[in-house]
This record gives sequence, C-alpha cells and structure tokens, in this order.
Amino acid sequence: MKEKLHEQLSALVDDELVDAEQAMLVRQLGTDPALRERLARYQLISDALQNHLPHRVDAGFHKSIQAALQAEPAVHVEAPRFSGLFKPLAGLAVAASVAVVAVLSLQSIRDEPASTPAMASAPVAQDYLRADIKTLPASSIRGPQGLEAYLVNHNEYAVNRGMLPYVRLVGHEMNVDAKE
Repeated sequence: MKEKLHEQLSALVDDELVDAEQAMLVRQLGTDPALRERLARYQLISDALQNHLPHRVDAGFHKSIQAALQAEPAVHVEAPRFSGLFKPLAGLAVAASVAVVAVLSLQSIRDEPASTPAMASAPVAQDYLRADIKTLPASSIRGPQGLEAYLVNHNEYAVNRGMLPYVRLVGHEMNVDAKE
C-alpha cells in the first residue's frame, strides 16, 4: 500500500499522475506530514536531476549569520558562590543524620523492657524426676541404606543441567563393628 502511494508521489512530481488519483493524493498530503516530507525530498531529487538547482551558493550567507550572532546580546550567568562547597556538606549532613537515627533507634530497641516475661514462674508442687539418658548406636541414627547413594547420584546429575548446587553433599562411612 505504501509502495503504491510512493509511486503515485513520484508520478505527481513528474506530472504523470491522472487527475482522479491526483485529487486523492492531494487530500492525503493534507493529513499526513510524513507524506509531505517525502514529497519535498522527491521534489529536490527531481530538481537536481533536471539541473534546476542554483549553481552556486551565496558566498555572503555565512557572514550574515555571523553578523546576526554578534549583534545578539550575550547572556552572562554567574556561577553560584557555594556550589562547590554545598554539595559535599549536604551529603555529609544527610549521612550524619542517618547515622544518628540508626544509633538512637538501636538504643531505644535495647532499652525497651520485654513485653512478655521470659519465663513464667509457678510454685513447685513436687520434686523433679531425672530422666534416664540413653545413648543410641550410630547405626540406628543413620537413614535408609540407599539414601546416601541416591543423593550422590542426584547431585552429580543436577550439576549437568546448568545449575550449580548450593550445598555440597558430604558422606562418610562409619565402622559400626568397631564401636560395638
């Protein structure tokens, strides 16, 4: 669609467009600024191909621009007097105030009494009984026999999928016969 429109623009510049299409294209040019810019470029290309451009540029053009710039009054803005000193001091003041707030809040947290007692006290009705401490052999604490081998295999294959393990798997053998 755009390509056909561009061809119509080129035909309009070359004065080869039919009247009905020309009216439609002029309406579109009134609403589309990008299309108007393209038409201006096509006109410039056409003028260059047909040698309708001026052969030389006015040599005094740059001098008129220089004269206009020199005639324009210069604007002098004074630099702030304390700009170099104010920024570091402002940063220091902010850092000091944050440090003071942090210290005071930590002290107030430490100084607050506990809202609930640490341990409830109740009268003791009878003496305590001591429980017997029973030591278990290491073989009874150990998990199922195949669990360690399963975890080792899983750890090996999980690394191959691109994710490094966060926890290393460590295993050791216990000689149960030597302890008993």
